Amino acid sequence: MGDQLSAARDRLFDAARKTGVECELLETLKYPQETLAASIPVRMDDGALKMVKAWRCRYSDLLGPTKGGLRFHPSTNADEVQTLAFWMTVKCALMQLPYGGGKGGISVDYKSLSQSERERLTRAFAERFAHIFGPARDIPAPDVGTGPMEMAWIADTIGQVRHEHVPGLITGKPPIAGGLEGRAPATGQGAFLVLDTLAEALGVADGDKTIALQGYGSGGRHFARFAADAGWKIIAVADSGGTAFDAEGLDLDVLDKVKADGGSVVDAEGVESRKSDAILSVEADVLVPAAMGGQITSDTVGALSCKAIVEIANGPVLPEADAALRDAGIKVAPDILANAGGVFVSWLEWVVNRSGVPMSNDEVTKRLTDRITARAKAVAQKAEELDSDMRTAAYAVAAEQLDKALVARGAGSY
Repeated sequence: MGDQLSAARDRLFDAARKTGVECELLETLKYPQETLAASIPVRMDDGALKMVKAWRCRYSDLLGPTKGGLRFHPSTNADEVQTLAFWMTVKCALMQLPYGGGKGGISVDYKSLSQSERERLTRAFAERFAHIFGPARDIPAPDVGTGPMEMAWIADTIGQVRHEHVPGLITGKPPIAGGLEGRAPATGQGAFLVLDTLAEALGVADGDKTIALQGYGSGGRHFARFAADAGWKIIAVADSGGTAFDAEGLDLDVLDKVKADGGSVVDAEGVESRKSDAILSVEADVLVPAAMGGQITSDTVGALSCKAIVEIANGPVLPEADAALRDAGIKVAPDILANAGGVFVSWLEWVVNRSGVPMSNDEVTKRLTDRITARAKAVAQKAEELDSDMRTAAYAVAAEQLDKALVARGAGSY
């Protein structure tokens, strides 16, 4: 078992023990239920053949068919995919969704590929894993390096393989292909709802309400919009090109334009340009890591100048940094809660696809708001009961849900 998965698992197990959860759950979740590795052949535009590594992990289906995104990134590996699938297992339990946890990925520099190469790669991936995907077994969704177009390619490819139209086998599709308009902003919107609901518990209900945002992809960008509309000031945004800073608040329209043109946030007119890693030391009420995992370690905690952290990325705070953050008085809204808006709206899309009954965007927004708010309050309440941080509380709530599912299955299940 990889170090990353082992550390993630220990967080759940430690929290579970605080709630008196039976040891059989911990034994059941010790290892992934199923992980498939494959080599995917891709014909490049110049005629060359390239082989890439790919994985799909179904960590646990205790609560239902496995659900989780597809990540196409150079650093993707088996340990990362299994860890992300584990987190999805916990996240779906926390959100009270009828899903287990899954994840998939390809180790590839996706940005370097042409659109035709991306399509060939995505369709080849879909063909290789078609026997795993299905609305009652394993349902993929977008993640790093993928989006609605890739989801549409996968749905179309598997439909051709099976000679049937099965929109419910994948979520995050374009609306015309059976997706929901509310899916794209859902992760960022959900993260803002968590911040808004837990502002007092995080110690950021009063004051200037400033935010430093690391990462300006879909999740970070939509979060910034919802936060700014609610009166928060986005004073710093970082991407791979650097950190854009403005103490008076950044103009998000300008940032959107330079990013749409292929530039970095530091290319925006009138901003102060700093190094990418300078985002961690920006003095702000809330730091929002919305890029890749592993950004905050025991070595970097000392550089932080925030009161609270809202994790949009998966695993931005390494377990080794948890104690240091507590000692520093920096409270954390954990990823399994803060970025759960995406999987919740994916569930709504799945429900619509399987029932054939449409759902308005207003209804999607209302349901997302109600569920995220309720689960955030449940985490805050559990933190008070356990006298713990919110990450431990979130894992404890999820562990209780998973334990109920294990007990309900009965001894004959294993």
